[in-house]
Amino acid sequence: MVLSETMLWLLLALALVAPPIGAIILRLLQNRISSAGMAAGAGLLLLIAAVASLTIARSSLPPLRIGDLTLLPAWSPPVIEAIETQEAPDLPTVTPPPAVPTSTPRPTQTPTLTATLEPTLTPEPTPTPEPTPTLEPTPEPTPTPEPPAAGPRRYTVQAGDTLRAIAERFGVTIEAILQANNLTPAQGDNLRVGQELVIP
Repeated sequence: MVLSETMLWLLLALALVAPPIGAIILRLLQNRISSAGMAAGAGLLLLIAAVASLTIARSSLPPLRIGDLTLLPAWSPPVIEAIETQEAPDLPTVTPPPAVPTSTPRPTQTPTLTATLEPTLTPEPTPTPEPTPTLEPTPEPTPTPEPPAAGPRRYTVQAGDTLRAIAERFGVTIEAILQANNLTPAQGDNLRVGQELVIP
């Protein structure tokens, strides 16, 4: 079966362009269509693409023209064979013109030149100044941070804080916070936003 160029373009559009566009449309309509409708639509898109691809594969395809460019499909051997089997038109034979005799030129004598060499003076090398050493600045010592002042600290409970998170943040144990604030484990599990805690 030989396809026309228009039919080939239509089949290529159905095989390559219709599935992604159909998938986008199904995605946009997913709230209005049931899941069975979505599956049926996806199956229909795949069936259309498969039928178009099989039709292209089993047909003799014409060359595709895009502007001034003509593409010969690699998957259509009948068209290529038809192009290769066309006979070339007979071209007229051209006979070359008769050769014209050429004369050989006689060699001419070239005069010899003699040159006298004069001594040339070589300039004395100029001394290069020695590079002066550059002084590198001495690095200043970086001050070491002072350790935090020892003693209890105060922390106001924020929304979402837990006793475990507060203990990990300050590097202390949960038991130490409970003892410093005279809290029971049950009270430690029920912290209030804005409650002040002493961090040992």
